[in-house]
Amino acid sequence: MAHACLVLALFGMEIADAKLTLVLMAGLPGSGKTTLAYALSKLFRWQVVDKDMYKDILVKQKMDNEEASHAAYEISFAILRAALNRQHTSVIFDTAALSRFIIDEVEEIINMTRDVQLKVILCVADYELRHLRISSRPPQPTTIRVNPPTIADYLYHYRHLPQDKLVLDTSADKEACLSEAIRYIAGA
Repeated sequence: MAHACLVLALFGMEIADAKLTLVLMAGLPGSGKTTLAYALSKLFRWQVVDKDMYKDILVKQKMDNEEASHAAYEISFAILRAALNRQHTSVIFDTAALSRFIIDEVEEIINMTRDVQLKVILCVADYELRHLRISSRPPQPTTIRVNPPTIADYLYHYRHLPQDKLVLDTSADKEACLSEAIRYIAGA
């Protein structure tokens, strides 16, 4: 975390003085997006809107997995709107973002809010690393049926994301990933 803190110290003023920001963390399970989202949250003191957390709560309340996923998105979008419009705070949205409707809704939220910037970070990890990470955590129900064998196939599933996104190879160490994400968010 020391290297990331140095980068934050160098760019922190720019980030603090910048517009409100919605950071969309995209990527498949095991790509490192949640780990990175919470690390960024800790550094910036921005709320993480973790779609999977809401979904897990709904599934535990006996909601069907697919229905819970849909409801979790609605909850997430409402929280994003409240954070940006009412609380005027920057926020990090942690979601796979595989479907076009997600980026469409996020862009609508951005367009309905004054002086907000969207920063999209696509976390990428190869097939073996994703499976290693997933196998080391408790099983979670998922509606994701995509499991690309190559990075090129992986990126194909995210062609709907904006061109100015950061594609972050999370096979690098956490510090390097954090530093690169901070630089991107700061616009450096």
